[in-house]
Amino acid sequence: MRTVIVIFLLMITNSAFCNLKSPNLKLKFDKVMMYDFSGAKGWNQSIVNEKGQLASSVTKQIQLDKESVKNLGALLSKKSSFGGGEAACFEPHLGFVYYLRGKIVAHITICLDCNVLVSSIRLKAQEQGKVGKGKDAYYIADGPGKSLRLFLNELLRRYNFSHQIKS
Repeated sequence: MRTVIVIFLLMITNSAFCNLKSPNLKLKFDKVMMYDFSGAKGWNQSIVNEKGQLASSVTKQIQLDKESVKNLGALLSKKSSFGGGEAACFEPHLGFVYYLRGKIVAHITICLDCNVLVSSIRLKAQEQGKVGKGKDAYYIADGPGKSLRLFLNELLRRYNFSHQIKS
């Protein structure tokens, strides 16, 4: 009987992790949380601080359902989801944190006002409009595009988060 229980638990655990694996992002996780937070101005602002802890200014949180996680992962992997221009305010209020067994494995911080998305993992689709070479290279069109902004705004409205994009 003990063997049956162990096998059952392994199957449940394995299927939970497999269902939330994102090969496009090269990331394993078992939960994605969406956070509304009070980001201050400045490029060092993030949903996760330098100690690897969640920002203390979180005002709201929800766990994304599997369909939303799948759609977010697909959009973050599509080149057409990026290419938008950016401004320079960077006062983020939206964050996504990927967890595996209760530990943060990746995070994304977004300021929709200036259209800047900063990810702790490399998003190849975001690398557009390259200028310069070597260590001096940077991308000028790496902001979220229309499809990603629409998806993010849909989530903001669904969960009544702050900083929704006005029509």
